[in-house]
Amino acid sequence: MQTIYRPGPWYLIVIPGALVALPPDVPGATVTTLWERLPAERSLATVIDVLTTQAGGSFSAMPPFVAAVLEGADARVAVRGALTVRVTGADSETASFSGADVTTWSERFVPGASAVEITVDDDDAGTALPVHTGIVLAAAVSAELEPADAEALGGSAGPAPVLAEAPRPAASAVPSGTPAAPAAPVAGTAVPLPPPPSGLPVPGGFASEDAAADAAAVAAADEGPTAADEPQEAEQPPATADDAATTDDAATSDDAATTDDAGPGDDAAPDATLVPTEATLAPPVDEFDHLWGATVHTPIEAAAVRPSEEPESAPVPPPAAGDHDGSTISAAELRDLRQQPAAAPDAPTEVIPVAAPAAVSTGRIRVSTGQVVTLDRTVIIGRRPRSTRASGANMPHLIAVESPQQDISRSHLEVRPEGDTVVVIDLHTTNGSTLLRPGADPVRLHPGEQTLVLSGDVVDLGDGVTVAFEDLP
Repeated sequence: MQTIYRPGPWYLIVIPGALVALPPDVPGATVTTLWERLPAERSLATVIDVLTTQAGGSFSAMPPFVAAVLEGADARVAVRGALTVRVTGADSETASFSGADVTTWSERFVPGASAVEITVDDDDAGTALPVHTGIVLAAAVSAELEPADAEALGGSAGPAPVLAEAPRPAASAVPSGTPAAPAAPVAGTAVPLPPPPSGLPVPGGFASEDAAADAAAVAAADEGPTAADEPQEAEQPPATADDAATTDDAATSDDAATTDDAGPGDDAAPDATLVPTEATLAPPVDEFDHLWGATVHTPIEAAAVRPSEEPESAPVPPPAAGDHDGSTISAAELRDLRQQPAAAPDAPTEVIPVAAPAAVSTGRIRVSTGQVVTLDRTVIIGRRPRSTRASGANMPHLIAVESPQQDISRSHLEVRPEGDTVVVIDLHTTNGSTLLRPGADPVRLHPGEQTLVLSGDVVDLGDGVTVAFEDLP
């Protein structure tokens, strides 16, 4: 595959038979995982699986991307976001695809593909550079496909890259005259410090005689304050009649406070007059409300005593004299109990029959290809289904179905009995699964999430294969 790219801000993964473009803010772990998995699992399903896993299974959290993967002599292309990809097919006609105005991503199958061109940045500046295999930062890429690109790759494409997790600036240009925001410091990088304020000594020597003179002046100032440095008291404005009245009132208030604090044992001026300086108001809220709460008014009818409608129980006889709880027995009564004959050892024991549990109907599924499976344990349906979590007695049923158009994934749908209910799970498939319920609109299953199904429901896997649920509990 002869590939030429133009440098830019996007990650571009290039291996024979596959091109994947990711935005600059994608986590480095996503790029590393794709680089490690694509050589051995070169398919569009691998790209979708990695991106949805990194996004936590949420389509809305997936980043924009472009992926073109060869399947023999054909190509399968997927694009998400306002990006453009052009593919030249067997008839030498170029088709252009875009993911704009699409909720998930746009996917196309191009038979006999001979060339692929991906554009993520319309800026034509930059030098075109060749690349065979690797991860580069690019704005656009074009590749001429060759028959050898469809061959399977052995081993890995190279060592895992080490990518910095700090976000890099976006590709959009900043208008001239607008100050750019300072970039956040990244761990392990040096950040320039601002110059020290004027008058402070500069560490590591002086740059000039003027700086040395300034430092000497600062040192002299540190030895002690001078008369010029001492703060001067602010000039007080001349006193007025209003100020004198205010002073007298304040003095009177201070005298009153002193008299109250002195107590009965101190000598207080008998003719002192206490003049209140401010009005004291009672708080609007009773300080005991937090203890008693609001007053509850009960009508007289509700407070009236009425005869009880319940039948009176028989009076409890008072305990015998000397027995406070009625359970104490005398020594004579204890001897009589000991002399009574014990029960015969061969007395028959009554056996109470236990009702057998009612049989629980587990239900079954009917695949449109003819298979009928009882839901006594988990069922996995796909082109080549497999399970990595089963062992021993809980080995699931594996149902393989044909998919000529490759619409069904290897492990496509999981049917799992949960107590007296049955749930289905879409196993992160490429084309998804659709739940068809009578009287309701079709619902697309969310990958990796459990969805409850009822009797009569049908799940469409694609390629004409459906799964019907019958006799569910």
